[in-house]
Amino acid sequence: MTGSDSYEIGRFKELMKSEFEMSDLGILTYFLSLEFMYTGKGILMHQRKYTTNILKWFKMMDCNHTITPSELNFRKEDTEDEERVDPTHYK
Repeated sequence: MTGSDSYEIGRFKELMKSEFEMSDLGILTYFLSLEFMYTGKGILMHQRKYTTNILKWFKMMDCNHTITPSELNFRKEDTEDEERVDPTHYK
């Protein structure tokens, strides 16, 4: 539960606790491999821990990085001489 009115959030939590068995885990920091940081400008959501674990798993922590790994605004042009692919094959 989130919102700008802490009083209403508290009332909602109490109502939910009276109807259901639940506990208040406090401010959200980690959920489904997403991390949340609270700043003066708002909430920042990132996956730093998840990506760090993947880099460690594949022994790539010391690899070089790039800011933009692919060309910006790239549009693949369809050409007539290419064979059509059945998209359901890859779904």
